[in-house]
Amino acid sequence: MNRSILKKVALLGVIGFAFTWFTSNTAYGQTQISGTVIVADEGTTMGGVNVSVKGKVIGTSTGVDGTFTLNVQQSPPLTLVFSMVGFKTREIEITESSVTDLTVELTEAAIVGDEVVVSASRVEENILESPVSIEKIDAIGIQQAASPSFYESIANLKGVDFSTQSITFKSINTRGFNANGNTRFVQLIDGIDNQAPGLNFPVGNVVGIPELDLESAELIPGVASALYGPNALNGILLLNSKSPFEYQGLSAQVKMGANHFDSNVEDNPQLYQDYGLRYANAVNNKFAYKFNFSYLRAQDFVAQDTRDMGPASFGAVERGATSRNGNRVYNGVNVYGNQLLTIGQIADQQIAQGNQNVAAIRNLLPDGEAGAFTPTGFPESSFVDNTSESLKLGTALHYRVTDDYEVLGQFNWGAGSSVYTANDRFVLDDFNIWTAKLELKNPNFFVRAYTTQEDAGDTYAANTLATLINVESFVPAYFQTFANARTQGATVEEAHAQARVAGNNAQVQPGTQQFESLSNQLRSTPISEGGALFVEKTALWHAETKYNFADIIDPSTVELIVGGSVRRYDLNSEGTLFALRDNGEEFDIDEFGAYAQASKTVLDDQLDLQGSLRYDKNKYFDGQLSPRLSAVFTIAGNHNIRASYQRGFRMPNTQTQFIDLDVVQRRLIGSNPQLVDRYNFETNTVYYENSIAEARQALNEGASMGEARALLEPVTFDEFKTEKVDSYEIGYKTLIGNKLFLDAYYYYSAYKDFIAEIRFTQAVDINERGNEDARDGFDPVPSGFNSEEERRDAIITNNFPNNDGRLQSYGFDVNADGTVEAHGFAFETKYVLGNGFSLGGNVAFNKLISQEDLIDQGFRAEYNTPEWRYNIQLENRKLTDQVGFNVVYRWQDAFLWESSFGKGVIDSYGTLDAQVSYRIPQFNTSIKLSGSNILNSQHVTSFGNPRLGAIYMVSFTFDQFMN
Repeated sequence: MNRSILKKVALLGVIGFAFTWFTSNTAYGQTQISGTVIVADEGTTMGGVNVSVKGKVIGTSTGVDGTFTLNVQQSPPLTLVFSMVGFKTREIEITESSVTDLTVELTEAAIVGDEVVVSASRVEENILESPVSIEKIDAIGIQQAASPSFYESIANLKGVDFSTQSITFKSINTRGFNANGNTRFVQLIDGIDNQAPGLNFPVGNVVGIPELDLESAELIPGVASALYGPNALNGILLLNSKSPFEYQGLSAQVKMGANHFDSNVEDNPQLYQDYGLRYANAVNNKFAYKFNFSYLRAQDFVAQDTRDMGPASFGAVERGATSRNGNRVYNGVNVYGNQLLTIGQIADQQIAQGNQNVAAIRNLLPDGEAGAFTPTGFPESSFVDNTSESLKLGTALHYRVTDDYEVLGQFNWGAGSSVYTANDRFVLDDFNIWTAKLELKNPNFFVRAYTTQEDAGDTYAANTLATLINVESFVPAYFQTFANARTQGATVEEAHAQARVAGNNAQVQPGTQQFESLSNQLRSTPISEGGALFVEKTALWHAETKYNFADIIDPSTVELIVGGSVRRYDLNSEGTLFALRDNGEEFDIDEFGAYAQASKTVLDDQLDLQGSLRYDKNKYFDGQLSPRLSAVFTIAGNHNIRASYQRGFRMPNTQTQFIDLDVVQRRLIGSNPQLVDRYNFETNTVYYENSIAEARQALNEGASMGEARALLEPVTFDEFKTEKVDSYEIGYKTLIGNKLFLDAYYYYSAYKDFIAEIRFTQAVDINERGNEDARDGFDPVPSGFNSEEERRDAIITNNFPNNDGRLQSYGFDVNADGTVEAHGFAFETKYVLGNGFSLGGNVAFNKLISQEDLIDQGFRAEYNTPEWRYNIQLENRKLTDQVGFNVVYRWQDAFLWESSFGKGVIDSYGTLDAQVSYRIPQFNTSIKLSGSNILNSQHVTSFGNPRLGAIYMVSFTFDQFMN
C-alpha cells in the first residue's frame, strides 16, 4: 500500500485524537447518577434501555428491573439520553453531581418520522431534515418483517429493486441499471465494505450480519460518492450492528418452514431451517463483549427457464420456444452445456492435431450453418446441488478507554453454499469470507482499519462444467458418427440426425458413477487448467478516518467534517480469473480518497445548507472529484423541502480491469491497456461481432467479397475512464400531527463515460493455449496472411490458410459516447388509523431516457428496472398486549433484462407477505407465523435466475430484555 498515503491517514487520525482528547478533558470532574426507567401511562419498568451521555461514549443500560447506575468523569451540567427502539428518545439534563432515584418515563412511538439517521450526512440528524432521500428500518421493523429474513424486507422500501439469484443471494439496487452482484450499489456492515473483493459483488446476506445482531438498516437511494467514495453510484446500504453496551443479554431464534410447493422440481415441500444465537455482556461501564452465531439451510429455488437464446444466424429456434423440438441448434437459458459448434470447426482441430483421416474427408464436413449444432444440455436441477447453506460467526470486544473514547475489535466469519448468476451460473460451494476490524472512536471522531479475506472454496461454473462434460462424452461421438455417415453417402441432415442419437447414447448422465467421477474431476480442476473450478482468494485492505470539528468550531457557526481513506485490492485467483503480470504474479490495485463537508443553518434555522467535496485516486485512473450541494428548507416547523446536486462515479472493478476468463461463448478480457497490448487487439485487428454478422449476411445475399469486407467495423481502443453521473433531486418530507407521514422525490441523472460491454472477434491460431510463445494463456496470431484484406476474408468466411486459424470471441468493457439520461420519482405515505393500526404504501417510477442512444452505439442498455412498482402495507404492532401483525403486497410491471448471461423479458408479478406474532412477556419470548409470497405466485426477478415460490414459516425468538 502507498506508504505516503498511509502516513497522511495516520497523521489525520493522530490530529483528530489530539483535538478531541484536548477538548474533552478541559472540564474534569465526576457525576454519579442512578434511577429507574418506566413505561409512560403504565408504570412498568423497562429493562434494556440505553442510557448514554450526550456527546460522549460513556453509558450503560437498565437491568431487568429497569434500574441503572452511571458514573461520569465530568462535572454537571450534562445531558443523559434515554433511548430504546419503539419508544421516543428522551433527554434529561443533570445539574447536580449526585442524583439518585431519578425516574424517567418513555413514551411509545406511534409512527415513523422521528428516527435519527447518520448515513445521509455522516452526522446525526432527524430523518425529516435529511438533505437527501434516505430510508430506515429499525430493530422492531426487522422483528415484524413477514419475509424469511430482514434482508428481503428491504424490498418494501420505495424504489428498491431486488435480483434474487438464490434463496440466500440477493442483489439490491435503486434508480436503474440493476444487475446480479450489483457493483453500482455499495453495502457497508459497521463501516466494512460487504463485498467479495475478487468476485466483485456485495455478498448480500450470504455471509453478512446475523439478524439478531442487526440494530438498523439505512439506505440512501442514488448517488453517495461525495461521502462514501467509489461505486456508491446508485445507492448505499448501511447495516449497523448492536453494541454490547446497549443491547445486553441472551437472544436466541429458531425459524422452521417449508418451500417448493408446486415448483415442478421437487415432489414434496422442502424444509427451511434457520437458527440464531447472540450473547452480549457489559462487565462494567468500561468493557463489553458479544458473540453471534447463525445457521441457515434450505433447498434453493431452481432456475427452470428453457426459452431458447441461441444465435438466429445459425438457425436457432425462434425466441420463446422452450425445447429443442428436433432443432440442431438450441440453447435453453437454464439448460447448460449447449456450446455452439460446427462440424468444420471440430474437423480443423482434429487436422491440426495430425488426424490425416479427417483431412482426407474435410470436404464432406460442413462449416457455417450447415455444420452447426449444439450438444444436448443438462437442466440445472439435474446436476447443480441446490442445497443452500449459510453459517455466520462473529465476535466483538469493546473497551472504553475514557468517557470520550472507545476502542473495539471485531471479527466476522461467514461461509455458505449458494448460486450466483453472472456470465455463468456459478455454484458457490464452501464459499467463505472473513473480516477483521480495529477501530478507535468517539462521537466526533473515528479511525478504523479492516481487512476482508475471500476464499471461493470449491466454487465452479455450471455451464462450463456441463460443456466440458459434453466435450468428453457427447461431442466425440457426435462428430465421429457424423463423419462416418457422410462417408457412407448420408446427406448433411441425415448425418446430423444419426450423430444426435449417438451423442445422446454416449453422453454420461447425472446420477451415474461415470458422471460423478468425471464431474468431480472437472470440478476440482481450475479453469486455467481446463476445468471448471473457480479459484479466488483476493484480499481487501482498508483504512479510513473522520473528524468532526464540533468541539473546536461552534456548530451554530458552521459544522465541518473531514475524512480520508486508503484501500488495496490484492488480487489472487491463481490465474483462473485474473490476468498475470509478466513476472507471473497477479495485479494489485491501490486507491485513496479524502473529503470535506461544511454545513450551515441560516434564516432563523429554517434553511440548512450543506456542501461536500471528495477526491479519489486509483492507481490506474485519473483523480476524480465528487461534489455534493444540498439545501433543506423547513416551512411551518415540520414541512421540509430538499434539493440536491451530486456527482458520483464508479471505479471499474477488479474484474473489469483485469479479468482473463474463458466463459465458453467468449473470452472475457479486462480493459487495462496492458491486456490490450498482450492480446494484440490493435496490431491483430479485432472487429465488432455485429459487423461480422452483417458482412456474412450480405455475402449470402449475393454481395461481392469486397462489398462484404467493407462492412467489417474495426474496434478502436480509447482511454478507459471511470463512469460518472450527475444527479439532481428535489424532495418533500413531513410528519403531520404524528399521524400522517409523507415523503416524495423526483430525480434526474446524467451518466458520462458509461461503462458497457462490447463483443468483438479476432483471428487467432488454431492451437488454443498450446503455443509456448503465448503468455498468460492468450492465443497467438495465425500465419498465412499476406494482407489485411485476406485476414478480413478469413474472418467473414471462417476459412483460414492451411487451416491454421480460428475465430475467438471476446467480451470487453468500454466507455459509451455521449450522455446517458435517466429519471424517476417515488412517493410514500403512512397513516395511523388509530388503535395501533397503520396503513402505508409507496410507488416508484424509473425510466431510461437514452436507451436508443446506447443501442445505436452497439451496447446493451442493461437498465434492468421496471418502470412501475408499488408496495401496500397494513400493520398493527400491538393489536393487543401480546398480538401484532403485518401484511405487505408488492407489485412490479414487466421489463426487459439484459446482461452478459442473456436477454429476455421478466414478466410482471405481485407477491403477498404476511405475519402474525404473539408475545409471551413472562418468558421473554415471541412466536411468529409468517409467509413470504403466501399465494405462491411463481415468478423470477431477473433473467436466468430461479423461479421463486412461497416460503411458510414459524419462528420462536427469545430475548432476555425483549428489546
